[in-house]
Amino acid sequence: MTDYAAGASPAKRGSGGLARHTIVFPCGRSALAVVAPTDVSGADAVAALQLEPPRALIVLVGSTNKLPPNVTTVLRSNIGEGLARVAADERLTVVTGGTDAGIFAIFGRALAGQATAPCVGVAPVGAVTWPGRSEREPVVSPRNGVVQLEPHHTHFLLVEGAEWGTETEALIALAATLAAECPSVAILAGGGKGARQEVLEQIRRGRQVLVLAGTGRLADELARATTNWDADAIEPRTAEAAASGLVTALDSAEAPASLAEHVRQRLGLLEPKAKP
Repeated sequence: MTDYAAGASPAKRGSGGLARHTIVFPCGRSALAVVAPTDVSGADAVAALQLEPPRALIVLVGSTNKLPPNVTTVLRSNIGEGLARVAADERLTVVTGGTDAGIFAIFGRALAGQATAPCVGVAPVGAVTWPGRSEREPVVSPRNGVVQLEPHHTHFLLVEGAEWGTETEALIALAATLAAECPSVAILAGGGKGARQEVLEQIRRGRQVLVLAGTGRLADELARATTNWDADAIEPRTAEAAASGLVTALDSAEAPASLAEHVRQRLGLLEPKAKP
């Protein structure tokens, strides 16, 4: 397999022959990256990334588009002060889309040096770039150009391909293996076509989804579907998700402590209240 790490550490072969290398970011942080085929097994991905069994898992799904100022403010509170804080405090492994855009950029910057467990970004290798990557790399650029990887992630699983969506199968497989023996929850903020399929795949595997209502697009659509049910008027995949009983809509305008409490509750991390 081709080593895509021009300017980085020499590639080493992990499980399944997957090439892994270290990406060094200008901020001085480094991340272990693995390039894998689209059908990589979760077990091979976990082994190549050298991930230990997690205490609990969060899968973060949603918007990478430029966000309206009011939504950005809300997400900096919920994703930054709420989700990043609980992930660090509770030593939670997190899987995201890995790019320095949208909610993943907000989460990564909020996590910064606080990470106490792996934060793994999953993306198509031909749709992203990073410091030191050579322009001579033999990949096909997607129509809309490439996106920088978010520099506060600790690991990256880079799936062969250049179109968004080619990474979904690998992301689901990775999350399934990591969550095999621990509690897990998915968080949705905003999101579009790609997020719709990811959320549905999470639900089909029995994973609960917390939806931040008020963050736009898919999150608002799914939140409405859970309370105003009309199967004929709802997009089929959204209808399936809403009917699963695994979706909980949260008001993103609430204090970040509310999201943190819901995450702890879903993961079984709340301490039992003392009896009177």
